[in-house]
Amino acid sequence: MLLLQLFIDGMASGALYALTAVGFAIIYNGTRILHMAHGAVFTAGGYALYIAVKLLNLPIAVAVVVALASAAAFGVLIDLLVYRPLRARKSSEAALFIGSIGALTLCQAVFALIFTTDTLYLRQGPLPIYDFGEISITIMHIIAAGIVIVVFPILHLFLTLTKYGRAIRALADNPKLSVVRGVNVERLYMLIFAIGSLLAGFAVSLIAYDLGVRPEMGFPVMFVSLVAVIVGGVGYLPGAAAGAFLLGLLQNLSLWQLSGRWQDVVVFGALLIFLIFRPAGLFGHMLSTRRV
Repeated sequence: MLLLQLFIDGMASGALYALTAVGFAIIYNGTRILHMAHGAVFTAGGYALYIAVKLLNLPIAVAVVVALASAAAFGVLIDLLVYRPLRARKSSEAALFIGSIGALTLCQAVFALIFTTDTLYLRQGPLPIYDFGEISITIMHIIAAGIVIVVFPILHLFLTLTKYGRAIRALADNPKLSVVRGVNVERLYMLIFAIGSLLAGFAVSLIAYDLGVRPEMGFPVMFVSLVAVIVGGVGYLPGAAAGAFLLGLLQNLSLWQLSGRWQDVVVFGALLIFLIFRPAGLFGHMLSTRRV
């Protein structure tokens, strides 16, 4: 029963990682930017939820909408203030990566100055728990599963059936050809950052409501998301989701024999194993072309 409980917990963690990892992957596929500041966007959504709930006294449903909109807007803002000026100077991918790390570090410092380094909690008391024999499922397990079941099919339909979704896929496959065909790349970048950041907003809304908000909370989740993208196969969105679920399961199943302090080691171990034995990731064989 313990293994089944750990499996359920791992799937819930994987769902949260998947939302952030797919958001990270959409941004990377469409822009070729290793968007490390995705962690800052994640944290910004958490603080927006805290402000909406604790300071503005908004209903939780309205507060979540505020958090989602804030995360999307913050991601677009980082693109406008950091990446777009660097692109205008035709900076290399390495320069964009360094700019992203700088944005993440700056944002974490600003969050700490404004909100302090303490963890800020949005609620008191335990979450509702549903017991099925020796198995316990919290309301967050259910909500996380529901969000993934609803959001990912909608995202797939958007990317495959809509004009802007097809434009994003075309940009990911062949940026130069997209420009020749008249695609407004800068406007499309804004949409890409909004969508990727919105997915992170879903994940942080659940985590912040459960565990609270702190300035550095985005980096661990963002790092696991990056590893998930590598494990799943860079350039393939279902692979990013699969990698995220795999890492969530590995982290939680490791608790069967190890303490929680080893969870990060498990992630590093999985990354090293894949880099050595399967560098293309789980779905590398499906990536004859890079696509969203």
